[in-house]
Amino acid sequence: MNKLKGLLKLPILIPVILILLLGGVVGYVVFAPSTWWKPFYVSVVTEDSPTPTGSGELASTNGMVAGAGDVAGQMAAPAGAPQQASPIANLQSEQNSGVMYELDTKVVNLAEPGGLRYLQTSVVLELWPLTDNFSMLEGEERLAAGDLFKETIDRRRPVIDDIVTTHLSSKTFNEIATVEGKQALKEELIVAINENLGYQGVMNIYFTDFIVQ
Repeated sequence: MNKLKGLLKLPILIPVILILLLGGVVGYVVFAPSTWWKPFYVSVVTEDSPTPTGSGELASTNGMVAGAGDVAGQMAAPAGAPQQASPIANLQSEQNSGVMYELDTKVVNLAEPGGLRYLQTSVVLELWPLTDNFSMLEGEERLAAGDLFKETIDRRRPVIDDIVTTHLSSKTFNEIATVEGKQALKEELIVAINENLGYQGVMNIYFTDFIVQ
């Protein structure tokens, strides 16, 4: 009879034991110090709590995205949206650039014994116009002022061509074969042409083609 009563109590005791065990586990996980080992950890996150991020991870807050190495506050772009290219600042602004004036291709004999070597080069002059407030002009006004200045230079074109040809034909191969030699030639031409123009009009000279044979 006693054995029968004990068997009848088992269905009641088992749930009670399970509830006690579950309550103990929950109490341990919630109230035990975080430094103790736990089967899993529970943390409470509020609206004011910062969102933890690991190295290289992204944290999203109110539509803003900030990642490792990203600029804080950068707007998040929709997935798959094309990125807009950022403009690159020019080393020389349009306001500081002159008018490009291209000369005819020059083919001259170098100052070599027997004249066996010749130079073929294309020269472009960067000129600064004698126009009031040229640096302040923009767009169509700047282009119109540049074209008008080119017409003025056209009248000096034969003299400029002669200066360039004379200086080129006075050089030997060794004098212009190096980068330093070409730079020295540019400086000589700038000085000579500016003396003829009567002002420092030539800002720079460009060799777009330079062949020595």
